[in-house]
Amino acid sequence: MITIICSECGKAPFGVTASGLFRCDCCASEITERDLFLEPGEVWAVDSAGTLGYIPAPDYS
Repeated sequence: MITIICSECGKAPFGVTASGLFRCDCCASEITERDLFLEPGEVWAVDSAGTLGYIPAPDYS
């Protein structure tokens, strides 16, 4: 999984909140899964620590 870093402050990853939003650990900026812009085949994920990231599309070449 590749961690998604906040684009507002560029310093910290997003963590999942109880409300289902993702909040930056540094500046408290919030996003939803609809705010994510992923490439075809990529999927977003949350690790066991609650950090938001994405899994790259498989490379079948």
